[in-house]
Amino acid sequence: MRVLITGSNGLLGQKLVKTFSSNHRTSGIDLQTEPFITTPNFSYQNINITEKGKLEELFASFKPDAVINAGAYTDVDGCENNRKKAWEVNVEGVKNLSRLCRENKAKLVQLSTDYIFDGKAGPYSEEDTPNPKGYYGVTKLESEKVILDSKIDFLIVRTNVLYGKSLGETHDFVLWLIQKLKNRQEVKIVTDQYSNPTLADNLAEAIKEAAEKNISGVLNIAGGEKVLSRYEFALKIAEKFNLDQSLIKKVLTSELNLPAPRPLKGGLKIDKAKKLLETELLDVDKGLEYIR
Repeated sequence: MRVLITGSNGLLGQKLVKTFSSNHRTSGIDLQTEPFITTPNFSYQNINITEKGKLEELFASFKPDAVINAGAYTDVDGCENNRKKAWEVNVEGVKNLSRLCRENKAKLVQLSTDYIFDGKAGPYSEEDTPNPKGYYGVTKLESEKVILDSKIDFLIVRTNVLYGKSLGETHDFVLWLIQKLKNRQEVKIVTDQYSNPTLADNLAEAIKEAAEKNISGVLNIAGGEKVLSRYEFALKIAEKFNLDQSLIKKVLTSELNLPAPRPLKGGLKIDKAKKLLETELLDVDKGLEYIR
């Protein structure tokens, strides 16, 4: 299988590159001049998914069997403040990929999010009705609709709160918190946002299995546990890395006055993934142990 990975320098993108290139011809694209990781069986180009011409040339030369779109504008507050960019990347970019997948008979694996829901009654299943609160969620839901309307073979993978170790400019909640606590800095963590955090390495393995099994449709792939609050997650991180939990202070989302609204009772049900996949979806304890 020839696999094209967009956003290959991101946290998940790096894990996908390592996972797929072990036994598949793999190519990656992202915004930086050079790849953050190099590995056998992998080639890289500096291409944005909004660049139609460059994408067409890449599809013509690489001829992918599967495209995994891990490239997106994921800054939730940034999307609220820069709606034009959010739409161009998260919607128009997906239109480009969908068209090229249709023309080249390639499968599209699209990464989506629990932010397409309003957070009133999570965790959510694949069948629950989306109702995004913020513009990031609006664009991600619209990208799902683009794919559904495109008449291509697809797999939409919904996930939430990615964490893990990576190279380059990527960052995540776990590494941010560890650095703060190591520097003896107090942090305010919300008690009213719920999710089932997902280890990026684990997600990449599950996506690879799903792609190799040619699973199609919509599939939630997330952390293997009941949802927990971001505050509870922070306490677990501090405990696992022997850091001072007293530096972690409680706060409500409403007190932070963030530009974009957040779904509070979020998270994803993973019953379907457990039935279809052999890859164990790791809970926070196992996930944090993996990156220690």
